[in-house]
Amino acid sequence: MAWLALEFSVRGVDVDILSDALFNAGAISVDVKDADEGSTEEQAIYLEPGEDAALSWGHNIVLGLFDKDAMADQIFSIVTDAVAPLTLSKPLENWIDDQDWVRLTQQQFEPIRISKKLRISPSWSDVTDSAEIDIVLDPGLAFGTGSHPTTQLCLRWLEENITRRDSIIDYGCGSGVLGIAARKYGAGKVVCIDIDEDSLVATRYNSERNKVDLEVRSAERGYHIPGDVVIANILPSPLKVLAPLLSRLVKPGGKIVLSGILEDQSQGLIDLYSQWFDISKFQSMDDWVCLQGTKLA
Repeated sequence: MAWLALEFSVRGVDVDILSDALFNAGAISVDVKDADEGSTEEQAIYLEPGEDAALSWGHNIVLGLFDKDAMADQIFSIVTDAVAPLTLSKPLENWIDDQDWVRLTQQQFEPIRISKKLRISPSWSDVTDSAEIDIVLDPGLAFGTGSHPTTQLCLRWLEENITRRDSIIDYGCGSGVLGIAARKYGAGKVVCIDIDEDSLVATRYNSERNKVDLEVRSAERGYHIPGDVVIANILPSPLKVLAPLLSRLVKPGGKIVLSGILEDQSQGLIDLYSQWFDISKFQSMDDWVCLQGTKLA
């Protein structure tokens, strides 16, 4: 079966009204892409909880997917009337053949070599090289497949610093990948905490699949037993709000690891956490920073 794809070019402020019009005209799906992707004009969008911003760029490609029997001219007429007084250029028309979408999606996720020691692989991959530590992790509802720089920075810190007697608290555990890695690196007790129920389900599932023992807890229930290492790969806003709590969860002389931070956001967090920690940058990757600190006596 083939699908009719209609591609429009619009400004960011016009994305929502056009998307609604396409759905009302019978679109099966609507996709929005940055028209400047891959060029020097491309701009990344980073949102934090509570921020109200349109998920669009200055120049956008809005693609509506329709049934093969749909008529492009009729759709264009309906959409044009719906978005008036906005003026639309006639869309590009393409036909998309039906494919094995599951297989195509899986092909986007290949094994990720974090270091010589550690590799993260989806369950369907057919890897040929060997790794001392191989974590099996499929993309799912929770953040943390190993592809994002913030996750990789935390994994590098764990590999370089974890000892077998360390107790670890992963605050904002997502998929559980950091807790799983900590256990595979030889850490002792590992507690994974998150406020999101999907993350807790994903962490339990992934820990069982990788045959590691993790204590998984909801943040809403609270947790008050300090650990040797607290690692939080979240975002600057919650890192600021959680700073007193996270500091209390670190034993005297223990370590804190903070990630999910852009370069220009790092100094503010260093200044805040300096009241509890001797803190500095661990490493950077792309535009992201990982901070490390030792709790003051």
